[in-house]
Amino acid sequence: ADAEIAPLQSPGLALLLPPPVTLAALVDSWLREDCPGLNYAALVSGAGPSQAALWAKSPGVLAGQPFFDAIFTQLNCQVSWFLPEGSKLVPVARVAEVRGPAHRLLLGERVALNMLARCSGIASAAAAAVEAARGAGWTGHVAGTRKTTPGFRLVEKYGLLVGGAASHRYDLGGLVMVKDNHVVAAGGVEKAVRAARQAADFTLKVEVECSSLQEAVQAAEAGADLVLLDNFKPEELHPTATVLKAQFPSVAVEASGGITLDNLPQFCGPHIDVISMGMLTQAAPALDFSLKLFAKEAAPVPKIH
Repeated sequence: ADAEIAPLQSPGLALLLPPPVTLAALVDSWLREDCPGLNYAALVSGAGPSQAALWAKSPGVLAGQPFFDAIFTQLNCQVSWFLPEGSKLVPVARVAEVRGPAHRLLLGERVALNMLARCSGIASAAAAAVEAARGAGWTGHVAGTRKTTPGFRLVEKYGLLVGGAASHRYDLGGLVMVKDNHVVAAGGVEKAVRAARQAADFTLKVEVECSSLQEAVQAAEAGADLVLLDNFKPEELHPTATVLKAQFPSVAVEASGGITLDNLPQFCGPHIDVISMGMLTQAAPALDFSLKLFAKEAAPVPKIH
């Protein structure tokens, strides 16, 4: 890790997302899950024109605006944002306003808040991890993993990017990752890497998960582009990476396994290029948001519990 990696800028990240029809299908599945049949509460709220304020009630990084917009677009509501994507939230903050028929606002409320809370939580954890790494003087990639919630990967990978982390491969087609089970199935590291190299052709990189220096050297000799040193303790990781880089300076080294925000600085080192953290998507606390309807121009500020 020689030069510091400049993070992608949050306002432009929405350009990475698939076309609106894909987001609409995703949103449709969320809304169908919450309202597959009759919505009796709609008779209580009615369909009169209404407005609601979106409040952030916990600190963190705001993420998920394109998905929030897509939810309410599907419900014929309009969203006006007061803060840009990637903003640092200081509670209590008025983040946005949503206008539309009352029953439609309330139909989208819980789905939109669930999404925004989780996406913002991941962005917040990612930002904290990147800050910890930079604080340790390390300039490599802090990355997520493929440990995401089924059906929610697009939102979670997007949240990582808003927080300044790398998303890592989006799916199985983004990188040929040779893991321990592939090595067993193929009959050894060399055979596994050779098969992966053939499958990858010139379009994809090959990464090999290794549990020892011996495996790492075998993988590099066989043609791996990246070596993943998995579940190494810091005192084992750095000597292994040093030896590997001395022999194969062009091979990138990734550290993963058991890395948290607290111990992250211990895994930062001059011979580590990538640190991937499953906890960024698996254990990030959700942020607290609320959507409150208001009748007059002045929207009441909600209480924080």
